[in-house]
Amino acid sequence: MSGAAGQGGPGDGMFSAPAERLGRRRTAPRAEQTSDVRRFRGVLVASVAAALAVLGAVVGTLDPATARSPGPMSRPHVAAGLTCGSCHVDDVPVVRQCVGCHEPHPSVRPGHRRLAQAGTLRCTDCHVPHLDDGGVAFTPQGEVWRYGPGVEQRVESLRAVPTVTKEVRIPVVSLGRCARCHHPEAIDDPLARCVLAEQRDQGLSQPTICFDEHRAFVSDAFSRADEVYERARLWAFAREAVAAVPTVTPPPPDQSRPAWWWLLLAAGAGLLAWVLARAAARLTRRRRVAPTVAAVEPPKLRRLPQINTATCIGCHACVDACPYDVLEVRSFVAQVVRPDDCCGLTLCEQRCPNGSLVVTDGEPIEDRPRVDGELQSLDTPGLYVAGDLTGLPLIRNAINQGARAARAAAASLRAEGPGPADALDLVIVGSGPAGLSASLAAAEAGLRTVTLEQGSVAESIRSFPRGKLVFDQPLGLPLEGELWLRESTKEELLAQWRRIIRARRLPIEEGTRVTAVRSMPGATPCFEIHAHTPAGERSWRARRVVLALGRRGTPRKLDVPIPDALVSRVAYSMADARSFAGQRVLVVGLGDVAMEAAIALARQPGTTVTVSYRGDGFRRGKGRNIEQVQRLVAAGRIDLRLRSEVEAVEADAITLRGPDGRTRVPWDALLVMIGSKAPWAFLEAAGVSRGRVGPPAVAVVTHITELAVPPR
Repeated sequence: MSGAAGQGGPGDGMFSAPAERLGRRRTAPRAEQTSDVRRFRGVLVASVAAALAVLGAVVGTLDPATARSPGPMSRPHVAAGLTCGSCHVDDVPVVRQCVGCHEPHPSVRPGHRRLAQAGTLRCTDCHVPHLDDGGVAFTPQGEVWRYGPGVEQRVESLRAVPTVTKEVRIPVVSLGRCARCHHPEAIDDPLARCVLAEQRDQGLSQPTICFDEHRAFVSDAFSRADEVYERARLWAFAREAVAAVPTVTPPPPDQSRPAWWWLLLAAGAGLLAWVLARAAARLTRRRRVAPTVAAVEPPKLRRLPQINTATCIGCHACVDACPYDVLEVRSFVAQVVRPDDCCGLTLCEQRCPNGSLVVTDGEPIEDRPRVDGELQSLDTPGLYVAGDLTGLPLIRNAINQGARAARAAAASLRAEGPGPADALDLVIVGSGPAGLSASLAAAEAGLRTVTLEQGSVAESIRSFPRGKLVFDQPLGLPLEGELWLRESTKEELLAQWRRIIRARRLPIEEGTRVTAVRSMPGATPCFEIHAHTPAGERSWRARRVVLALGRRGTPRKLDVPIPDALVSRVAYSMADARSFAGQRVLVVGLGDVAMEAAIALARQPGTTVTVSYRGDGFRRGKGRNIEQVQRLVAAGRIDLRLRSEVEAVEADAITLRGPDGRTRVPWDALLVMIGSKAPWAFLEAAGVSRGRVGPPAVAVVTHITELAVPPR
């Protein structure tokens, strides 16, 4: 099996490792919170808040007196002022508590009395509290009420009601309570005389009208006592009341808070908690960003690492920290192998565990704009420069500088006071990483601003090859906090930026090419910006200007003439390698951009890739790109022509001049990637000059790890 695997080309074996695993890792693996863990934290908070809100509403609106009651009480028990503790006593049956108010009064019927003595017929078998203990009440005001547990209904149809000095209540037992022993359907059952014939259709809920269960009624009672006579009259009127109102219907449940009310309460509380949780998480992400003030002033002196080989332990810490692969470990110690790629950042020095590496100052740098620590031009106050033009590479540094420039402009505007009504507070030229960061910082400061972009948003990033890894560390954006995209591709980064622009509604005008920035005379800075738009020429007035142009606006061109008919086949950037599939492509240059383009083209089906470079080897570029190009050259996927230059461009072939003479290379497309020229003419006309500067009084230390965050 190993032999079969070895027959394929490089990278085609069945046990080949992915490209990202080849070589050393630049950063240690970092545990990330994936969406299945992070996103539902807000939902969990919302769910708990919704449950607590409903529980709080229930507790707040519930009557404590009836919170645990099995049901409402009837009129006599309410009048007696009974509470739960009046009847429900630990280890004491409820039935024994009845005699405390009613006194013992056994049944006058022998059969019921025997059952009561045997313990099978109790008070609560006929009179069930909270459920079925209704009756008829006569009041001193001459009113007759038919009552039940929690419900009362006045009987209006009775006339000549007996007068009573105090309220008299006559219990009414439903037929269902007697059915346990009697047979209500049998006409020979004694119970038959206790029901009204016209109410038999009500079934077991029909009321009984025999009220002499506990008091006997004899024929001579009228002559023996007026009390018995009055009782008999009340029984008769009670039967009429029962005939008029057989049953009393309990009131409907409280509809003041229906089910949908509780659902809305839960949804509202949950939504509010979710919004607050998201806001708190966003604030936490912003606070996680390092609170140190970012040192974004561009270096004025060329800086290179100096390594003490006597103390270097070869731990690769500085090698992994350098974003441009300037350092390598050779013979067990770190060495500077690509000095031209060093950008002066001191992360390698910070990562050195024993101080063996120190970044030192060298000769002055001449091709840098003259700006102060706030990135403001030393020649024209109110004009700021940010991004690649300052000499600090990397997206992170551009974001830091854009935020620094915009905040410095906002601070100076606050100190200056109100300005002309027809002038914007800030105009930002360019919408790359520095321009976008400046736009966000300006929005955070509440400035009236506009961002002008000659192409589309992040045009420099769009020109990268499809799938290019843009960065592998978190970014800190104003208003957004930490934006973590591990080894983000250009497509992922562009998608994030478009989302931010839509969410923040940043005023960006694309297709607007700025042609001039002029400083206007006056006591305070004011500028006039002229631009060419699709609708024609246009101008703006602004109190402050941030130039975030970058260096990719003017690419370097070949020193050979290109016929007009062939210009369309020449490109200076490559956004999508798939558009060159099946073509013969010549790439001129061997920097990172050229190598990345060649790597992407070599992966396209049917594409022939030739790379021409005037040097004799790899002098610049990241180690990862160099390793991949070397592998593709060894596999025959890239034809690398070192020490060669383009001499002539013709329709059928391009002539290369090399150490072995001239060769003709057939071509369909030519990619010229030999760098770009900074727009110094435009900058100098705007008021930003360059020149040789002396060493600063205090060396400026620029940290790659510092992020642009609002000051706390």
